[in-house]
Amino acid sequence: MLDTIALNLRRSDYIVHKPERFTPHAGAMTNPLFGNGGMVKCFYNPRKKEKACGYLPRLTIFKKPYGDWAEVVWMKIEFSAPKIVFGNNFEEFNGLDDLDKVLKSLLNALKRMGIETTHDTLLNAKVSAIHYSKNILLDRDTPCHLFIQLLEKMDISAKLDLNQTDFRNGGQMAKYHASTFEIAIYDKVKDLEQGIKYGAGRGAETDYQCQEDFFKDIQLKPEVLRLEIRLKSRKIKSLFSKLGFEHKTTMKELFCANLSRAVLLHYWDEITKGLYVLNLGAVPLEKLITNIHVHFPNKRPNTVLALAGFVQVCQEAGVRGAKLMLKLNNSQFYRLKADAKKLEQDGKSSRFQVLNSIREQLKEFIPLIKDDIVDERLL
Repeated sequence: MLDTIALNLRRSDYIVHKPERFTPHAGAMTNPLFGNGGMVKCFYNPRKKEKACGYLPRLTIFKKPYGDWAEVVWMKIEFSAPKIVFGNNFEEFNGLDDLDKVLKSLLNALKRMGIETTHDTLLNAKVSAIHYSKNILLDRDTPCHLFIQLLEKMDISAKLDLNQTDFRNGGQMAKYHASTFEIAIYDKVKDLEQGIKYGAGRGAETDYQCQEDFFKDIQLKPEVLRLEIRLKSRKIKSLFSKLGFEHKTTMKELFCANLSRAVLLHYWDEITKGLYVLNLGAVPLEKLITNIHVHFPNKRPNTVLALAGFVQVCQEAGVRGAKLMLKLNNSQFYRLKADAKKLEQDGKSSRFQVLNSIREQLKEFIPLIKDDIVDERLL
């Protein structure tokens, strides 16, 4: 349902009993000269030895000038909700009923770190970032990387106002980045193996230590595709308004299965819209040209060939690659894309049946439990 959450607590909402665990010492926040009037931060990133006794969040205390004389001090608590409850983020929550488990586990973790706060404070804390997610269990004959490699051929940057696209580890992960949100789609099992072997810098997550033994006794590992939508607070308001939800800002309001499903389905549909061009190339050229004649009976031979050629090049180079290779201007490119969209047929090739399956799992939104993932009889 969701994974990482970042909560902001006001200075009056918590007590730091172990200020020496922060870098620099959190006691410096009381010194008016600390930071020379600028933004300052104290970090507490738990050491490996501490996390060996159970997952712990990451803490940051901020001090920011406010006007001529005042200043604002607050603490950010960033943690993975599934990891703090289950010790892993393969398993998923059922919904609002699990919120109390998350808060109790978080309170215990903070206590271990020397931070005192209350259940109600965390429940009503402002959320500065939230990652809605879903682990999708695929058939063994549908490797995650086959779908992720298809994403490399798609042109979704302009539609979603993205400014960076990153494909890593030979088709194991696709990441799309914008200023206020990020989309990550990756092979959950391969990413875990990569993170354990090479460190978190090579993976999609920031902490793999608590999951090292998850598949310890499993010979045949499952295919788990993970979809994450990582939202900053500035994106939450505009996105929820677009999806028909009221503006929500607190932990209690945002820990919601219906919200999570709506967000994930919205971005999944945006991502997969462009796959029609790749689907068209799954048919023989003769059928493709016949399809063009059926939909465009008055097209001249040269424009029929142009559309057929565009679709064929998209199969090899992707939509963006086709524009570059064919040296199309914007007018030509958008006209060919619009014509190709009209050619889409109801019948989907076998390689795209998996898309329907993924969407159905997002729509049903049934949480995965450990037995679903590690039971070899199901693989």
